[in-house]
Order: sequence, then structure tokens, then C-alpha cells
Amino acid sequence: MHPHGREQTLLPPEAQGGRRPDSTAMMCPYCEAVLANPAAAQCDSCLRPLPGKGAPTLRVQFPTGELKVAAGQSLVLGRDAGQSPVASTFTPYDNVSRRHSTVWLDQQGTAWVRDEGSTNGTFVNGERLPPRVDAPLRDGDQLRLAADVAGNVMLN
Repeated sequence: MHPHGREQTLLPPEAQGGRRPDSTAMMCPYCEAVLANPAAAQCDSCLRPLPGKGAPTLRVQFPTGELKVAAGQSLVLGRDAGQSPVASTFTPYDNVSRRHSTVWLDQQGTAWVRDEGSTNGTFVNGERLPPRVDAPLRDGDQLRLAADVAGNVMLN
């Protein structure tokens, strides 16, 4: 019978090719969840930024431009240049509200989005958000405004 699962981790280091596994690189230092991607900037479970990655930045790549938000900053997404400094990203889309949603990165490095009562909705990974409710964003999520303005969320 071949060892598998937990038994394999109990083999002495020399039986594992002489290299000791670095167990801390695969766990979140805050919630101790196992990290699916050790190079990730953020824990999938507790959403906290992982150490050694520098100051996190939230980036959302839309077809018409990339938006960047630093820790402690927020950004209104919409077509009204008076309310959204990135309105030009959304002016080609009539179904995006003038003040559609807000994205921000808190001081702990967690990314958030809130629908601002838009007519056609804000969606994370295809799920419509309730109006004025803060929802966390994870690296790799899809953020969609209305029916067809989809952006990819990147945290680094």
C-alpha cells in the first residue's frame, strides 16, 4: 500500500528527497487556511493581504481601460464626470448609471464594491449585488456593471 494523504507528510525529510517542506508558505499567517496559490497577494479565506507583497493595489481591467485603487482610497464608477473621475471608461455604455458603484481598498488591503442603487445592477462573478451593500472582492473575480461592462479584478 502506498502512503497517501496525511501519512505521506509523516515521512522523515530524507525520504522526501532530502528537502523539508516549507509548511508556512502554504498557510495564511492570520487564519491558517491552506493557500491554493502561495504566490497570491491575498488569502482566499479571510481576504487579508499576505505579508511580503508590499502595499496592495486593487486593479480592475475593463475593455475600455484599467482602474487602479491604492489602500485607503475609493473610486466611484459611472458615466458622470462630476461624480466619477474615470467616467470616460464608461461613457460608451448607456446602461451604466451616472453613479453606478464604488470600489475601494481598505487599510487592511481588502477590496470591496458597493452598488450605488444603479438601474441595471452591479455583479460579482455573475451574482447581482443588493443595492448599497458592501461586498468583498477577491483576486480573479469578475466585476460587471449592467449587462455588458465586465472587468477583471486583480490584487497585487
